[in-house]
Amino acid sequence: MKRSSRPEIEEKAKEVLTQHGLYSVPVDPVLLANRLGVTVNNAKFSDDSLAALIAKSNQTTRIFVEQSDPPYRKRFSIAHELGHHFLHLLGDGEIVDSRADMFREKEPADGVLSEDRMREIQANWFAAALLMPAELVRAEWSKYQDMKRMAQLFNVSEEAMGYRLDTLSLWVSR
Repeated sequence: MKRSSRPEIEEKAKEVLTQHGLYSVPVDPVLLANRLGVTVNNAKFSDDSLAALIAKSNQTTRIFVEQSDPPYRKRFSIAHELGHHFLHLLGDGEIVDSRADMFREKEPADGVLSEDRMREIQANWFAAALLMPAELVRAEWSKYQDMKRMAQLFNVSEEAMGYRLDTLSLWVSR
């Protein structure tokens, strides 16, 4: 697995959005998936710890998201799986994401990341960059300076927006 840096992943997300005419607020990850020929389906996983998966086989790629998840979570899950699509799933195969891995960003206390953990962090970086492009966040933040308003504008959870603003050094979470 290539260990792409955060700036490389930010640039990849911007490139994808620009190529598909979706570099605007809010980003529709389902529309992007459809333009890529990737189908998105709601699913009821038999294991409650599962959040989403992406499967690629014989030129067909499908994303499955937990049907009972709230809309913001589904949007992030789809964007996360698209991160796997662009960064990790180069051939046939599948990546199954558990809730414990998918929605956690922090590195382990010992600083040692497994390949799987790094893959999940990279997919999270991609999802954040896709749904909340840095330049667009900075532009809107200069107008509003309100985290809740920003979350509504970008159609993401307040938690995701707070984290993104913090990552971009625009707002420090409390």
